[in-house]
Parts: sequence; structure tokens; C-alpha cells
Amino acid sequence: MRKSSLMRFLFVALLSCAAWGQGFQNSDIFISWGAAWSKSHAIGATNVKLEDSVGLAVQTDYGYQVARVSAASLLLDLSLLFPNPGLKANVPVGRANLVGLVMTAGLRVMVPVHSRLSFYALSGGGWGSFGYPVVTGGDSPQVSTNTTHHGVFVFGGGADVRLTRWFSIRGDLRDVVTGRELGGVPGRHHLLPSCGVAFHH
Repeated sequence: MRKSSLMRFLFVALLSCAAWGQGFQNSDIFISWGAAWSKSHAIGATNVKLEDSVGLAVQTDYGYQVARVSAASLLLDLSLLFPNPGLKANVPVGRANLVGLVMTAGLRVMVPVHSRLSFYALSGGGWGSFGYPVVTGGDSPQVSTNTTHHGVFVFGGGADVRLTRWFSIRGDLRDVVTGRELGGVPGRHHLLPSCGVAFHH
């Protein structure tokens, strides 16, 4: 992950923790890590192919409760996601990576099914910065990357297991839908599973 992307993540995470500490009611902060994949496919109209690769995704979410109906809660969900799927090809790879940045806002519905277990679903949209591979070098092809910006739609869900009043562990699966052939994926769908810790207030 590039240093600038890591600094952005840490900055937002610290701001979220500061806001949480100042007393927002019925809110949570979720920090998680998971996998991001690059899928095997040809690059454009060339014989050069990306190969399957797996890397790291880092995510932080801030949720603020806006409504409650019976036991279910509706939260505004703000998310910052850094997928870095890795980059492999059947030709040499230069100084290149597919690290991305995705920022979304949406709604999350949490439904408790037990005193310590809740399930949730979320949906939203926003903006992303994505790397995409290009072939350079003529007779000696090499893979490098360019960066583009694109709108995104996100949906997914997960489970939250409450350990104490203040902390829980959470498993999350979301699909980031964007333009074709971005971030090492031939289609539009980027499936991103993660697991981490949620802090509640």
C-alpha cells in the first residue's frame, strides 16, 4: 500500500475515533482487514494476461444511528476502503500496483437476533480511485498501471458479535460495483470480505 494511501486511512480513522470520543450517541466505528483479488484475464487487445493474485484490503466505517424501529436500527454508514489486490502477469511487471481508494456513503440496517448477535445489510454509493493495467515496451512487453476515477455502488452485509458493551467483532462482505477492468478485475464486481473490531458508543 502506498504511503499516501496509508496516511489517508490513518487520518480518517483518527478523526472517527476523536468524534466517537467526544460523545456521539448510538454510533460505531469498524476497522477491518481482508482480502482483495486480481483475476486472470487478457489486458485489452493484447496477448498479455494478468494472473490470479491476492492482496490486502483495509477498511474503516463510521456508523451513526438515525432511526430505530422496534429492535432494528437504521444507521448512516460512511466508509473508506483501500483495496490492494497485488499484480502478477505473464510478462515482467514494472513499478506498478493496483492499490485503490473507495469512499462511500449509505445506509445500514442492523437487526439483533440474540443479545450478543446482530446481522446487518448495507447499501450506498460514492467515488473511487482505481489502478488499471496497461502494456508498454513494444517487442519486450511490460505491464505498468495508470489510475482513473469512477463512481461506485456498494452493497453487502455481515454479522456483529458483541463482546462487551463497548466492543464487538464483525465479519463483513461487500461488493463494490464500478467500471470494467479496474483494479485487476475484468468485470464490474469487486467482492471484498473482511473481519475486524467495532467500537460502540
